[in-house]
Amino acid sequence: MRGFGWAIGLTLFCTVVACREEYRSFAQGEVVLRFSQDTIRFDTVLTAQTSITKVITVRNTSEKAVSIDRVYLQGGAASRFRFNLSGDTAVWQRDVVIGGKDSLYLFVHTAIDYRDENNPFEIQDCILFEREGQKPQQVVLSAWGQDACYWVSDRKERVLYRDPLQTWQSDSLELSYFLWNEADYPIRSERPYVIYGYLTVEAGQTLRIPAGSRFYFAPNSGIWIRNGARLEVEGSLATPVLFTSVRQDGNYRNMAGQWGRIWLGGESGPHRIDHAVIRNAQSGVWLDSCTGTGGLEITNTRIENMSRHGLLARQNRVEGVNTVVSESQVNLCLSEGGSYVFTHCTFSNDYSGGAIGVYNRCLFLTNYETGENGEKKVFPLQKADFLNSIFYGRNSRQLEIDLAELAGTAAEMRFSHCLIRMEPPFSDDRFNGCVWNQVPLFIAPDSYGFGIDTLASPAVGLGNPAYAVGAAACDIVGRPRSDTATLTAGAYEFTPKDKGVFFHDGR
Repeated sequence: MRGFGWAIGLTLFCTVVACREEYRSFAQGEVVLRFSQDTIRFDTVLTAQTSITKVITVRNTSEKAVSIDRVYLQGGAASRFRFNLSGDTAVWQRDVVIGGKDSLYLFVHTAIDYRDENNPFEIQDCILFEREGQKPQQVVLSAWGQDACYWVSDRKERVLYRDPLQTWQSDSLELSYFLWNEADYPIRSERPYVIYGYLTVEAGQTLRIPAGSRFYFAPNSGIWIRNGARLEVEGSLATPVLFTSVRQDGNYRNMAGQWGRIWLGGESGPHRIDHAVIRNAQSGVWLDSCTGTGGLEITNTRIENMSRHGLLARQNRVEGVNTVVSESQVNLCLSEGGSYVFTHCTFSNDYSGGAIGVYNRCLFLTNYETGENGEKKVFPLQKADFLNSIFYGRNSRQLEIDLAELAGTAAEMRFSHCLIRMEPPFSDDRFNGCVWNQVPLFIAPDSYGFGIDTLASPAVGLGNPAYAVGAAACDIVGRPRSDTATLTAGAYEFTPKDKGVFFHDGR
């Protein structure tokens, strides 16, 4: 063992000596450094927020070690960028050594100051690498900044919370929130709003959100409409209203579950959402049980990339037209009965997260709840109509329907002229004119492009003209559904000359 230890010591000594010998002899003359990227760009960064950290490699192409006299930010200490080169975070660094044919990691991030400007603005700088006797090399830095209004919670409350798909979890949830009023929290479309906690609307008030408004939510944040209050989202085709996560850079841009939900209290409403984009939350829209005059009308809206539900309603009323719900554990969760009509909607579910069972479905429909003793409490399902719509996803069973009988009342359900992935298909008379287990041929489903790619799609010509009326007379991007021969199921009408037209997301 003594000889073995001596051998290890000799090896370490020789290694250290070898390293020291390498750094005694540096490359002379011009040495060209190679960067894995010569420009680092950041997506729009909200002021007062820190960006993600980006990394590149700085490689020495010489056989010998190279000493770089100076590495620094051209903007100096006033720069809004910061870098870390091999562990050193100084703005100005001297005598940086890179071994022969070796490389260092360069980490860069930014935090942008508030400027009191409505429009996005660009900031730039560069990191210079200088050696005596040769032209400096540089890495260009660029970022777009956006001023925002910051609204922060100032109180807490524990509220009832029950997810019909997760009966094992707590029946309450502690919310941090602030009370909204129009005088103290005016909403305008010029700048985005960053929300910490839940924007809470009390009874007797209506939260009206104008076209072009943008809301960015921190974790455990959202909108809470209490009983007796209302929500009116007034987006337009050109300027939809955006609800998304505060982090929009790097992988955060398409990361589900980053904020809570738009929570509509059971005895609130009626509510209306038109031309909105809702992204990256736990649940897009959540409606609690309602016995009064509540309900939701949702039109021309995209709900996408949720870690739990796209739209959840418990014993409530929803009318949806030209609505696209995609990438959630359950896109449409309708429980404990209610009244629901969805016309020319697209439900697509390629979500790969979550658990097994009823998850990873386009639709979960039930009319009862199970008590602690296992007994079922059944609620009336007055209506569940799905007309000229698409239900498609990676799983072979996209419909999870579990209806219990209620004495003296039959559950009302109808699927008419829909494209459905369901194996085996249903064969009863509640499914009329439906196409089963055929691929709809979306344009770009991986990037939320659920328009129809080709005339060969089974969705083209599937629609029933009787349902393409009122709010459904035009599709989600405003194209008229006037050609009955090609009337298309789903939220997007197929029109060859407009192939590739997508719904503007407001970002």
